[in-house]
Amino acid sequence: MNKSIYFVILAMFLALTGCNKNSEEVKSAADVAENKLQQQTFDVTGLELEEIDINGDGRADQRVYSQEGVVLYVVRDLNFDGKTDITEFYDVTGARSRDEIDLDYDGVCDLIVTYENDKLVKKEFSVDFEGNRHGVQLYDSNGNRTQISHDYDADGNVDVIEFYHPKESEPYKVEDLRMK
Repeated sequence: MNKSIYFVILAMFLALTGCNKNSEEVKSAADVAENKLQQQTFDVTGLELEEIDINGDGRADQRVYSQEGVVLYVVRDLNFDGKTDITEFYDVTGARSRDEIDLDYDGVCDLIVTYENDKLVKKEFSVDFEGNRHGVQLYDSNGNRTQISHDYDADGNVDVIEFYHPKESEPYKVEDLRMK
């Protein structure tokens, strides 16, 4: 999908949800950095490396880092442009613990998915595709979404919280914190 489609989706999202941004508000560099999706660093020193060239162009598209046969990190270039599109993190038992995903292939992380005991527990997302945290979705032990916290203006403060019953797509309760 190209960037123009993402921008149309973003514009529709903002139009439907509203944007309560005060144009006179000035953010410090620390405030802006604090509200970015926080990518995890990792050290591959001493790890075994398997490089995979999926499209046969002579460049590795996937790098698998492991220790004593247990995969710890996988770095993938899904569209073969030389940039990382997804980094997968695994714990020492090989259970998936985290994914950092660049949805629009621009080199900026747009989605972080967190797992505990190999089960989805949280998604942090950016709707502007600039790495700003616009919300967090929480999941129960069965992988059902339970809550979405929205930060529509990316100021670091939750604006709206939606609460969900398991397997339901519409929230049973919406708390608008902007009205308080």
